[in-house]
This record gives sequence, structure tokens and C-alpha cells, in this order.
Amino acid sequence: MTISSILAILRQAVRSVALLLLPIAFASLIVWATAGSSTGSTSDPIFTSLWFFLAAHQIPLEIAGSLAGARLTLLPLGALVLVFFAIRSGVTRSLELFDEDQKRRVVPIFALLYSVLLTIISLFSSLRDEVVSVRVYLAIPIALIVTFLFSMVASRLMPTRTCQPWEVATSWAAFALALLLILATLTFFISLAIHYRAVIDLTTVISPGIFGGVALIVIQLLYLPNIVVATLGYISGSGAHIGSDSIIHPFIFELDQLPALPLLGALPRGSFPWAIAGALVVIAFGFIIHRRLLARFGSDLTSAIALAAFFTFSLFLALTASGQLITDVLGEVGPSWWRFPLVLAGELALGMALSKGAILAKARWDERTTSRDEGLKP
Repeated sequence: MTISSILAILRQAVRSVALLLLPIAFASLIVWATAGSSTGSTSDPIFTSLWFFLAAHQIPLEIAGSLAGARLTLLPLGALVLVFFAIRSGVTRSLELFDEDQKRRVVPIFALLYSVLLTIISLFSSLRDEVVSVRVYLAIPIALIVTFLFSMVASRLMPTRTCQPWEVATSWAAFALALLLILATLTFFISLAIHYRAVIDLTTVISPGIFGGVALIVIQLLYLPNIVVATLGYISGSGAHIGSDSIIHPFIFELDQLPALPLLGALPRGSFPWAIAGALVVIAFGFIIHRRLLARFGSDLTSAIALAAFFTFSLFLALTASGQLITDVLGEVGPSWWRFPLVLAGELALGMALSKGAILAKARWDERTTSRDEGLKP
């Protein structure tokens, strides 16, 4: 790969950054101009857009000033969709510049250059009186992982599937978790329809105005995946948090204050034991996955692999969908990062154990029936 080729890829990486950063900067400038500023400095919307840009890549922010220990680690998962489309545009254009035998080199180089640009932006965004800073040792690995995975998916250069047992087991685990997230989405929207009056009241109290209302809608859409994951934690029995001393669980409801997000008006108004029925769905998935994998491969090892993959995916979801929302009071928002995967994996394992127990019980019954029939023969 020559220097001119690397520079060509760098141009596309810069273009991908600009494709996402410029609209954020434009929106920040409009909001800043509409709301006004005590200092009147145009650097306010510039740095704000940089912070939003980094948060879209799931890079946590440290906030200094009057709020001691303030951090923004509850980052919008929905923003990753925008990041993916920006990266896909740059990767696609980069691949068009090279022959087929060189395309596999393009993806890691693009991911590395894009990550370098993110690191530079994170360093620059921390220069302003250290009000908001980024820990570079966190920004670099997060940027590399997000960029490389999205580049691989966008380039369609992912390794071809060979349908090995571990691949099939992992696919079943991912499919089960996807169905559970769909169930959680339906549950959330049903609750939203039931409590629509509370949502309207919260919107009225906030009174965001025209541009503020548009920004509020966008923020809620970007945080919607986080809310869906928290809903899955609620219906599965692991619960969710909106504050350090809060717990939202089908059997326990302790909540002191609510962030200014109208979508949170869909929260239940107390304990709701029937919501634990979602745990039965997870158990049923465990039962089905064990039966299918055992019928295909004739071994319980694949079920163990599926369970391990399911736990890993759940842990990743819990880590990315939870965090601190600036103040210490909202230091724990979203699903519990450790209870969420343990409860979900435990329920899936229970379903698998029930399947295994049913199979063993049936085998013993058939054995006794055969022995009794043989004993009755003349």
C-alpha cells in the first residue's frame, strides 16, 4: 500500500467524519443561536458538537465544574446507526479506488485512520478549560472497535459462514436475544400507549419550544434502544434503575426523580407482578434452543456454547445501555450491568435444564415401558 493510497483512504475517513460532524455542528449552532448564551462565544456550539460527536461513538465524557464527579456514560445506542452510515459511506468509496486483491487491506487502514481522527477530536475537545474531557485510554480502543466492526460489516468482507456447531449455537443465541428485544419493544410501546397522558404532561412541563422540541424528539429517538434494553431487564426480572437509589422491578418500585424525557412517562406506577411473565419467554427459548441444537448435533456442548454466547451478548448490551447521566443522583441509569446478564442467562439455562430433564424422563419412561412389555411376553 503506497503513501498515495493511504492518503486517498485518509480523505475518505475525513469525509466520513465531516458527514456526521457537520450536521451536528449545524444543529448545535441553531440551538445556541435560538437559546442565547451568557458569553456570546461561538466556541460554545463548536465544542458542544464535538462532545455530541464523541458521545455518538460511545466514548464517555468527564464533566468538571460545579458538579463534582459528573460524567456522561449513559450514551445513546441509537446514535450508532448514524455512525454506521457515515462509516459505510467512507469505506464504500475507499473500496472503489482499489482492485479486488487489495480490498482486504483497505478496511483495517480505514478503521485505523478514522480512529486516529477520533482521537485527535477527543484531545481537542478537552482543551476548553477542561470543562468536558475525554479519557484517551478509553477513546482509542472504543474508536478502534466501533470503526473496525462497522467497516467490516459495511464492506461486506466478513468471513464466510461454514455452519460449524459453534457458529450455529451462537446464531441461535443472537436470534433469541433479538426476539426478546422485539418483545421488549412491543411491551414498551404498549405501556407508552397506556400512559400516554403522563407523556403529554411531561412534555407540557418541559415546554421545549420549536427547536428545543425537535432536539428533544431526536434525543429520545437516539435513547430509545437504551430504553428497550431496560424494558427487557424489567420484564425478565432483573429490573432497571433510574438513579443510584432506585429500582424498577415487577415486584419492587422505588423511584425518587425522573429525568426530563417524556418517553419515561411509560414507566409503571408501582409494582406489576404480571410483567415477570417475560421470564417465561426466556425459559421457553432455552427449552427450544436445547431441543433444536440437540436434534441437529446430538450433543449438549452446543447448548453450552449458545448459553455462553447469550451471556456475552447480554453483558455487552447491559454495559452499553447503562451508565451515569451527568449527576451522582443519576449515577446508575438503565439495566444493571451484572444482574441483567446473570438473570437472562440463568433463565435460559433453566429452560435448557428443563429440556434435558424432560428428555431424560422420557428415556426412563420408555425404558421402563420396554422392560414391562418384555416381562409380559410369554
